[in-house]
Amino acid sequence: MELSDAFAHFHDEIMLGSVPEGRIASAWGRLHPHIVTAAGVSARDVFLQGSYANGTAVRPPTKGGEYDLDIVAVVAPRDATPNEALQHLEEMLATDADLKVRIRPRKPCVRLEYAADHEGAFHIDVTPARTKLDHLEIPFRDKGWHETNPRGYTDWCLNRGERFARTVRMLKRWRDTNQDERRGIKSIVLQVLVGELLVDGSDASSIAGTLEAIDQHLAAYPAAPPPIWNPSLETENLSARWPATHYAAFRREVAQAADLACRALREPDAAASHRLWVELLGDDFPGPTIAPDRAAPLPPPPGYPARPPQQAPKRERYG
Repeated sequence: MELSDAFAHFHDEIMLGSVPEGRIASAWGRLHPHIVTAAGVSARDVFLQGSYANGTAVRPPTKGGEYDLDIVAVVAPRDATPNEALQHLEEMLATDADLKVRIRPRKPCVRLEYAADHEGAFHIDVTPARTKLDHLEIPFRDKGWHETNPRGYTDWCLNRGERFARTVRMLKRWRDTNQDERRGIKSIVLQVLVGELLVDGSDASSIAGTLEAIDQHLAAYPAAPPPIWNPSLETENLSARWPATHYAAFRREVAQAADLACRALREPDAAASHRLWVELLGDDFPGPTIAPDRAAPLPPPPGYPARPPQQAPKRERYG
């Protein structure tokens, strides 16, 4: 059965709540002008990327999980090495005393760690970048520069529509519930597969149909993943660094998930169908008779315009 009310409530529950939304807005409102001023760049050169900008962020599946915000800052000196670019960004952030104590260097970024709240730990990853023709390059510590197009990828995600976004959010929760974090499919790979193989319909039929389509597509590649091209950077094969053992595990898991979802969708008994959906999506999936939460959205944080959850204003998404 489709259990439409249960799916509507489930989707509401896995969306970021008002506390993460408020913390993200507050942190962005402080960090963006600091980087712009410290680097002497335009506001457009500091922008959001990742799941929040793309409208596909979900709550952590457990209280010990994390949610984050990803920022690109086009501030890397033209002649800098990757390590120098990351150090340059770190020093720039450290000119603010509050940001300085939060800094934790990472390979492709500088991380800012914030106190945990009741929904999980919160951090911001700031990635330095420099322009390369009509794209950007980002540094990897001790390795080199990597071409990327985060604005183009955000455009691609936002242009896919709400059915794409809802299906991605629910399949990310399936991934987070059923796959080990270290070997789980990367979000960008999962999103591109969903974008290419999405089956439109209700929440239930889209989940079942898309999982089945992914399973059938990957069945033609039993030994190694197929090429999965970045829709915003045609030279980048997103599956190139997908380890064969992790790919094999995902193939098994998506085959099992497709079978489970199709059985849940076909099951005429609501209670039996509900048990199958819980087995697929986890214990957070609500009972079959629950009504979706139709409460009015909470007001935005002080100083921020009203906006749909996870939809940063255009000037924030693109700088």
